[in-house]
Order: sequence, then C-alpha cells, then structure tokens
Amino acid sequence: MKKGLISLLALVIVLMTACSNNSNQPAASGTSSEGSASSEVTQLTMWSMETRNKDIIEASIDEFNAQNPDIVLKAEFFEDEALKTKMKVAIAGNQVPDIITYWSGETFDTLVQQGMLGEITEYLNEDPAFRDDVLNGGLETFTYDERNYGIPVLFSGVSLWYNKQIFAEQGLTPPTTYDELLAVVDALNANNIIPITVAGKERWPLLHWYSYLAQRIGGTEPFEKAKSGETDFTEESFVQAAELLRELAIDHKGFVNGFLGLDYASAESLFTTGRAAMYLQGEWAMDSFLEDEISEQLDFVPFPTVEGGKGDINVYHGGFGAGMAISAKTNQEAAYKAIRFLTDPVQRKAINEGANISPMKNAGLEEANMHPLAYKYDSYIGENLAGFFSYYDQSLDAKRADQFLNSIGAIVGVADANIVEELAKVK
Repeated sequence: MKKGLISLLALVIVLMTACSNNSNQPAASGTSSEGSASSEVTQLTMWSMETRNKDIIEASIDEFNAQNPDIVLKAEFFEDEALKTKMKVAIAGNQVPDIITYWSGETFDTLVQQGMLGEITEYLNEDPAFRDDVLNGGLETFTYDERNYGIPVLFSGVSLWYNKQIFAEQGLTPPTTYDELLAVVDALNANNIIPITVAGKERWPLLHWYSYLAQRIGGTEPFEKAKSGETDFTEESFVQAAELLRELAIDHKGFVNGFLGLDYASAESLFTTGRAAMYLQGEWAMDSFLEDEISEQLDFVPFPTVEGGKGDINVYHGGFGAGMAISAKTNQEAAYKAIRFLTDPVQRKAINEGANISPMKNAGLEEANMHPLAYKYDSYIGENLAGFFSYYDQSLDAKRADQFLNSIGAIVGVADANIVEELAKVK
C-alpha cells in the first residue's frame, strides 16, 4: 500500500511539473515557439498598394520565405483609396503592419513623427553597395533628421513626349530650350498641326508646364522657400514662369484649341492617334503607348531649359513616390531583411521591365525583355537623372494646392488676368 501511495504521489508530481512547464511557454507575438528556441519563426505582414505588380511581388515573397525558414512573410494588397483608409485606422490605433509599401509625403511624415516606423540607417550603412546604387534623392526622400526610414520602390518623372514622324515630316528638331519650343510650335501651327495636347480640365497637367518653367528659371530653392512660408509665389521666378506659360498658351497658341475643357483621356487620345505633336506627361502615360503601333513613332526629351535660368535640364519634375518601410514595433532585423530582399533590383526586375522607372542606377534590365521605348526611357533616367523636384499640388497643403491649380487655369485662360494677383491668391 505504501508503494502504491508513493507511485501515485510521484505521478501527481510529474503531472504538476509538466503543467507548470507548459504554462511558462511565451505567448505567441509574431513568432512560433514550437520546439527549441532556435526554431522560432517570425511572422511578418506587409500591406502594399502595388496591385498591378501583385503576382511578381508574391513570387518574390515565396522565394524569400523559402530562403528564410525562420521568417514567414505574408502580403495583403489594396487599391489606393482602400489602403489610405486602412492606414488612417492603423495610425489611430498605433497598429501599423510589420512592413508597408506606401507613398512618400504627408502620411509617411506622420508615421515618422509619431515614432511608428523603424529606423534603417545603420542597416543601409552596412550595405554600401546597395545604398549607393539608389538614384540621387531616393533615400533622401525617406530621410528625416539625417536618419533613414524607407527604401524607394519607384521613380516617377515627367518628360516631353513627341511624335518622331511629325517632326521628321516637318523638318523639326526636338526642342532643348524654351525659345526652340516656341519656334517648333509656330512651325506646327503654320501647317495646321496641333502643337501640344494638354488636359486643362484636369488642371494638374497645366501645373506640370508651369512648375517646369518655374524650376528652369529659378531652380528648386524658390519653391521650397515659398512652401515653408519664408517667401510667397509672387517672387520673380514664379511671375516670369507664368508670363512664359501665357506666352506659349495664348500668344503662340501652343496648346490644342479648347484645352481648358479637355479631359485626360481626350487629351491623351490626340497624342496616341498622331493628331498632336507633343505631350508633357509622366512615365505612367507609357501604359497607353506600349500596346499600340503609335509607340514606334514616339520619343521623348527632357523639359527644355530657359535662357539665363538656374534649372538643370536633367532635374525632373516628379520624385520617388513610394517606398518600403518597417514598423517600429516589429522584429527589426527580420523586417529589414525582408524589405532589403524585396527592393533588390533582381526581385523588381520584371516590374521595372514594364512601364516603370527603377529607383536604382543599375537596374539589371534586359533590353530583350522590354518594349524598346520603355527600355530607352528607363535607361535614360538611370544614366542622366541629376535630381528632382516634387509635384507642386502634392507638396503643398490642400488649400494652397487647389488655389494654385485655379490660378494657373486663370492665367492661361483669361488674356487679361493679372498674373501677380493670381499668384498672390496661393497662400
């Protein structure tokens, strides 16, 4: 009987010990603790708006997970507005996902200011070959107080597209200066050819013209000062830009007749059907070029310079519109490892071989895989980009952006509109 009691007591002790050991296991929080500590698996979630490239990115994630058995990365893709809504909720609840692919600008700034993003400066410094391969201004877009919080995934740049066939038939050379642009416009008008198509109804395409002229005249500093409130938009370079834009649009009739009522699709159609000779637009417009025979007739040049101006012809209107970042609350090493893998030129090669511009100097593009026009454009930007200046309407607060759009429309739409008074409204 004593032996039985002793055995029973031993069994109870064993069971209690086992229960005690199980209750001491750590709660799951981004890791799986099955087996020993060495087999812990970090779970990462990524939100992205790159729905167009979903299949390519998911293939890269599968490859990353296969190479890193201690990390499991899963991605969720959202259309633009849906992701913006989710991010507002995430910021309010301080529940940012482990990894985000998001636009540069106001929301990204907020994430940094509220300490929600992990700093990746040291990781980049330990990988100088990758860091130094990013195009000029790429990492700076996501840098605050000299600390980096993101890696760019794309570059966006606006160029002057033109129809090679029309130019050849008219004996014209693509303009490199504003005066040359006026001469080309006059020659085209003399032969009843639409010089330039622009979607004035949408307003922002007109602002591209104005912004470029302002930058070519005064460089990028005047805008930064006006944006910060140090000066305003009645400074000389802004007034002169408005005068040149009016000269082009009204005095020389550079834009298609009725341009103020023309929407984006209609304006672009005039160019893609060969009825207009020139079109100022970003690389996104290539989507409508590449699948059409018209692409063989198209080419591009940087926006022309202005005589005596400070702006470099290889400084582009645009910028690094989106970047990949990590949450401050996640496993920093694992999350950085993931974004470093996903932003590598090798992993984004298939994306950049489409109608996109790689943010890397050495994108590893293969001409054989690309449409000739896309290859030429991407390669040109990679080889010549000296810098960029951001879209005025995206850089300013909503009130000033809307007023700017209205003022530029008035300046080119009303012959006697007072330029200084219109620009003074942007405040």
